Amino acid sequence: MKSSQHPLRRFVSVFSLFACVWIGYFFADSFLFASANEQSNVAPDCVLSTTTCDFSNASATLANDTVEPLVPSTLSVNADSEASYLLVELEGVEMNMGIYKLKLVKTNKNQFQGDVMLPICMDAEMTWRGSISSPDKSISLPIDVRMVR
Repeated sequence: MKSSQHPLRRFVSVFSLFACVWIGYFFADSFLFASANEQSNVAPDCVLSTTTCDFSNASATLANDTVEPLVPSTLSVNADSEASYLLVELEGVEMNMGIYKLKLVKTNKNQFQGDVMLPICMDAEMTWRGSISSPDKSISLPIDVRMVR
């Protein structure tokens, strides 16, 4: 009787292992990365450009109306914050190109600056969606950036 149960236990163990790996493979994104994807689905009211985007607690301006791939464009943010820096996080809307991160350094009392330099994309135009936020999350500005080759 023990010899007939041993192969059955092994089969159940191996089957359980494969089932767990299969479930993890197909459902990991929805469990582990759901909060990052949910944020990027909401279109902000403002696309960064030479026209100032005004928010309730800050304003942001880009040196150019659109960003060219691998060409820096200065991003300036005026915000009443004691933080030493602000963080920009952007994700491609039309194509998944990972998360682009940029640290904006404090240049004056309420001004932060940094050069946005986005990677090359196969498409001629692309929208990058994300936010500008302070380390303590007291500032969170939803933004879009248009990239054109």
